[in-house]
Amino acid sequence: MGDIGVHIDIGRYPVDQPGSLAYDALRDRCRVALADDGAVVLEGFAPPATVEALIAEVEPRLGDAFFKPKTHNVFLVADDPARPAHHPRNRKQATTSATLGYDGVPSGGLLDRVYGWPALRAFLADVLGLPALHPYRDPLSPLNVLVYRDGAATGWHFDGAKFVVTLMLRPAEAGGVFEYVPFVRGEDEASFARIGRIIDGTASDVRVLRQPAGALVIFRGSRTLHRVTAVAGTPRLVTVFSYSPDPSFELDAHTRQTFYGKVA
Repeated sequence: MGDIGVHIDIGRYPVDQPGSLAYDALRDRCRVALADDGAVVLEGFAPPATVEALIAEVEPRLGDAFFKPKTHNVFLVADDPARPAHHPRNRKQATTSATLGYDGVPSGGLLDRVYGWPALRAFLADVLGLPALHPYRDPLSPLNVLVYRDGAATGWHFDGAKFVVTLMLRPAEAGGVFEYVPFVRGEDEASFARIGRIIDGTASDVRVLRQPAGALVIFRGSRTLHRVTAVAGTPRLVTVFSYSPDPSFELDAHTRQTFYGKVA
């Protein structure tokens, strides 16, 4: 892995120093934020020089990102035939970002090494209360770059995974706002009514998650309704680090085909 710590602000975020008072304070702060807000943002986790190096590494590959406009309900599953199409359970959202899969990220490059850094994985597991975290096993989904070109957006949805880890490389020039409402998910009519207000734009509890370049985010996406508003100007670039407590976990072939246009 090399000395990844030189590319991370470990003075501010001592993820590689378990057992130290500073590490314990950081871990506990992250745990509280996740419990209270469903998200924690570590601004400046990757300093500007690291962010510039990461962008330079992936930008030549962005033409290989898979773009396929998708329509989906907020649960990212098949519609419920017992409910009408306009019901919040079934109402369609649009997602128009592109995805650069793990096979498009330089193998052994800086981004790949940050993703696989044992100290980071151990820290994330500690924050999440898990014994260990492992990279996904399939060839496409472990590490992705989401590319939001002019006009691209992500519709309201809940993630399938219980947690998501991202590293912001480049915020949008304009738009590209990450909006969310934590701890919304439910399958009863009260929850559906709340989801309906959020996607209709009439809810008063929608929050904005500020993510400047270099910010590491830990997010409880499976319980939190969220979206990214339409981007204008220079593409928004954000990396997604996918880990699982199960060392054999991989995305199924259908999901890979949907998100990457191929299975391997």
